[in-house]
Amino acid sequence: MRDVFFLALPGLLAAGGIAGMVWAVVRMRRLNAAWRGGVTAEGVCVSAYVVTTSRGHGHGNIGGSSHSTWHHVYEFTTPEGEVRRFEEGGGPRTVVGGDRVVVRYPQGRPDRATAIPPGERNKTLFATGCLLAFLTVFVLGALSFIGFYLTVFRPVADTVEDRVRDTVRHVRESPEPGPPGGTPTGAPTGFPPGFPTGFPTGVPDDWPSDMPPPPPLR
Repeated sequence: MRDVFFLALPGLLAAGGIAGMVWAVVRMRRLNAAWRGGVTAEGVCVSAYVVTTSRGHGHGNIGGSSHSTWHHVYEFTTPEGEVRRFEEGGGPRTVVGGDRVVVRYPQGRPDRATAIPPGERNKTLFATGCLLAFLTVFVLGALSFIGFYLTVFRPVADTVEDRVRDTVRHVRESPEPGPPGGTPTGAPTGFPPGFPTGFPTGVPDDWPSDMPPPPPLR
């Protein structure tokens, strides 16, 4: 149970961080493919909304921080007459519902369309680089925790558990103290047989002879 908590949870966090890094790299490659040799089409912003992510403590995010990202829903028509709609985050904040935009996508892949203009390339690269740096530190932190647990904390915990287990076993196997056995030395073992003899008989020799006689009876 201890290993599940200290290994599974950091492992899941590290896997999530790695998945985020892969997603960021793939997204940047798709944007570059759409900007360099893609097909352009006229599109329209159907709706725009803001997604806010809060990181803080207590009620109302007191003492924490928040990050807001604009999301847009675009619609465009391919040269073949197919109407497509997609959602994209990180677009310009000046674009609102009803605005006309230029949509770009790789040849034959309208499902990878983007409305971010090529002029935003440097900004997008910077944001992607910051995200990758953060995720790298996050993953390294999770892996470092796993390494610390396996090399330092786990051996110490196992040693303590073994000592506690040995102590409990020793207490269980020790004999319980009982009453002392045998009879103490020097104690009488029985009473003398028969009746005591040697009591004095008659009047003692030194009994006084000049004692007055008893008074007469009336």
